[in-house]
Amino acid sequence: MPNIIDQMEVHIFAAQLARLSRLTGKTANADFIREMYERVKDRYVEELQNRKIRLRTLDGARLDEIVSYIYYYHIFHTSHLPEELTKKLESDEKYREMLVRDVAVYIVINEHLNVEKISNTSEYSPEIAAYNMACSYSLYILGSFKGTDRRMNGINNLFKKAMVTIKSVIHLLAAGNSCDAVILWRHLHELECVLIVLCTKGEDLFFRYIKHMEYFDMEGNPRAEELQQRLSEECKAFGVKERNAFINYGWLEYVDGFREGFGKEYRLNFKDGLQKIAGLSARHAAYASASKILHPSAWVVTIRDDKFYKFTVFELFRSLINIVTQIKGYVARYRDFSEKPAECDNFPRTVDGYLNMIARNNKIIAAKYIRK
Repeated sequence: MPNIIDQMEVHIFAAQLARLSRLTGKTANADFIREMYERVKDRYVEELQNRKIRLRTLDGARLDEIVSYIYYYHIFHTSHLPEELTKKLESDEKYREMLVRDVAVYIVINEHLNVEKISNTSEYSPEIAAYNMACSYSLYILGSFKGTDRRMNGINNLFKKAMVTIKSVIHLLAAGNSCDAVILWRHLHELECVLIVLCTKGEDLFFRYIKHMEYFDMEGNPRAEELQQRLSEECKAFGVKERNAFINYGWLEYVDGFREGFGKEYRLNFKDGLQKIAGLSARHAAYASASKILHPSAWVVTIRDDKFYKFTVFELFRSLINIVTQIKGYVARYRDFSEKPAECDNFPRTVDGYLNMIARNNKIIAAKYIRK
């Protein structure tokens, strides 16, 4: 009869394998993964001994980590193959030995020789967890909408992209990569502006936007000649001489008031075009600061990480509020297309509760860094 430790190992193994299958949408051969798991454990110990690495108590690789390394290694090598070829590979001793050897080395180097960057936060810290919660809940609601309405589906995809990007920024902050988080926030801010304009400047603008995006896919496109002709005609009609500027921002010409103010109040660029028409000119200084980080300079090297961290946390909150505001309007408008209409009705109140938690955390962050 197996002892309680062995029973726990069996249950944890099964749970982790089920979790990985759920995350990837791929179902791996459980018997094969289990056999590789047993072999990798032995090779892992050998690798530690060969490299003369002595671990502290409870500092070894966890079961879920080992299973994950094996699972993703196997999926990487087989997900594009037909089932019969995958089965053949699983019985090939050369492949098995390669998997065991490679995975054992991955684990030893990545888990025990890795130099980890010191971070003042983690995914479990309140300011990170609250952001993730707001984004996860928003994605949960956005995932409930079903139908064939092109505008509904298109805007939905952009909202999802924004929420996933926010989660990515938060992940970078949690890992101590605050400089990279600033760069990604810059990209998010551009998307934030696009969403505000698309959601507030007219019903047909989304379709103009989608049609305009065809200009980004002209290379190798069988319709390239047709698109080039259309581009030339539009540039001429709007009096635009710079093609690249029109490709990037020309869809703004269809926003009410933009064409009338073109060349005076508005231009085909981010600062005097997209950001201004979105009503976010007050945040251009933050965007400009983030842009400096894209290019290596003494400025980037001399600024402390905690400065980038503080900058990102507060700018991210402003972006999240703006995007969630647009999601609220979207949810109200398309409520009847949702599989969870009652959840849609509760969305504003629920998400505001999460935003209030973030605001409360930000006050603590401000107090922590008041002298820095």
